[in-house]
Amino acid sequence: MKALAYANNSTVYMCCLPEAAIADCLGFSVRKIDKATGKKEPLPSMVPFEGQETSGKYETKTTDVWPIQKFSWKYFGGEEGKTYQFEFVPMVGTPDKLTAREDLAVLTNEVTLAAEHGDITARFTNGILSTQWLANQLPKAADGSPDFEALLKAIKTPGNPIREKLSGGIAKMLMEPILRAKASGGRVYQALYELSDPELVDCLVENALVVSLILSNTGEDDQTNKASREQLHKAGADISDRMLASTEIGHNKSTTSVDAQQVPQDVTTGSTNWTPTGLCCQSNNVLRVKSVDLATIYMEYWKLLREDGSAQGEKLRTANATLKKQVVLPDGTRITVWFSPNMKERTKPKQNAPVPPDMADVFDRMEKARRQILFLAFYPGFPSIISKVQTLQGARPDLMIRGAVSSPDALPRNSVQLFHRQNETPAIVAAEAIEEEFGPWHKELLKAGPDAHAIIHDKIVVIDPLSETDCVVILGSHNLGFKASYQNDENMLIIEGNRSLALAYMVHILDVYDHYRFRYLRHLGKSTFKGFLSTSPDWQNKYLSGAPRAELEYYTGIANLIKAA
Repeated sequence: MKALAYANNSTVYMCCLPEAAIADCLGFSVRKIDKATGKKEPLPSMVPFEGQETSGKYETKTTDVWPIQKFSWKYFGGEEGKTYQFEFVPMVGTPDKLTAREDLAVLTNEVTLAAEHGDITARFTNGILSTQWLANQLPKAADGSPDFEALLKAIKTPGNPIREKLSGGIAKMLMEPILRAKASGGRVYQALYELSDPELVDCLVENALVVSLILSNTGEDDQTNKASREQLHKAGADISDRMLASTEIGHNKSTTSVDAQQVPQDVTTGSTNWTPTGLCCQSNNVLRVKSVDLATIYMEYWKLLREDGSAQGEKLRTANATLKKQVVLPDGTRITVWFSPNMKERTKPKQNAPVPPDMADVFDRMEKARRQILFLAFYPGFPSIISKVQTLQGARPDLMIRGAVSSPDALPRNSVQLFHRQNETPAIVAAEAIEEEFGPWHKELLKAGPDAHAIIHDKIVVIDPLSETDCVVILGSHNLGFKASYQNDENMLIIEGNRSLALAYMVHILDVYDHYRFRYLRHLGKSTFKGFLSTSPDWQNKYLSGAPRAELEYYTGIANLIKAA
């Protein structure tokens, strides 16, 4: 049997593959080994065997008792900075009398939960609400679903355990450049869209003298930003009110740091809006790049935005359409930068819209993919990466395509459903939650109330993440569709040749994709899972032939290329 593990700063994705089905195997015990202490312990599991009595409440046992009936798994309980190894041990026998086949056990490589990838730091929220964990942390509403009012109260309270768990340390990462500037005599230059999180607003207000902020409106009434905008003006912050027309959005979420000598030092960007829901109720990412060259490019864009006022005028659009010099980091990582709006037209034409330069670059990278394209998107529109995926799926059946979008409205319209395994598993899945209790499973929240919109809010494309030289990560505030290039203030990074970073983003995407894939299939009535483990070893069969086996071979076949921590 072969096994391999991949990690980012908070999640481990691991998989194993035997040569053939294991006789009498009812699943795997997956055991975590802490490399600092040598302690080995089985991971928890919440799914019992069919026929076993449970309390009806959220209940876990170890995978020695309730094994994993999959050849891939995820682990969320590690500590950043620690190194782990995992062991897959086949469990054979009957549900009430399992025996560990230690002779068939297989170890993964060692992985360290790390946010640093050379001069780049990347972190991810844990903002998936449709989990059994969260469903059991909140009181129940009248219909038996978790109470979203209690959730909203929790995520607005700094230090609340639910807020801390869901945000994944993102708030501290966003505040760090501001606090560093205050301590060192530097300054931060920011362009933000939504700003309402109490902890982040307080940080800006308390350190207003080192902040220069371009704050866009969030609609005609600017309801989201109105209170924080007034606070910052009252505190004497250097704030520019960028009040755009209703067809335009000042969608950036970027911070550029300069030192005491006003030399640009680093850039923080990503998909995370500075709101409680952005931090806690959506899948999001934050990325920081230490680079004088990149920070200088962002400073030039920031100055153009400020000079532009609220016009989205010709000078800004022309500058944004010009390809910037590629940034190369000391480890060889290559970064291409794009800003929006970058088209002469102020709105995307309804038909035959010219391809914006940033999207042309994205499409070119996708067309050059060798084995795999992964993505997460929120309302990318059409044309977009979704329409490009659709084209590639028809032309390149060899490509492994995985992706998730925020709602059914973002799936391709008037087109065939996309599949990565013919007639089996959707390649693009919409976010869904468990809406009815079954087995030991409880009702879940999909979003933080009826007025919430985004669930998956990332804007990510990852191409060939297992390749040392050809891996690509595309990210930023850009929604990865034409409309954003025509009408929004946006920033986008295309990062090449940093496999550590690509694998971190791969783990994040696979986590979100797998989570919603199961729930989406259940929503469609296509899932045969009844909430319990199978009592037959036949559960293995669907994984060990055809496309599913090829996928496992792909993820377990490069052990020699992954260096142990």
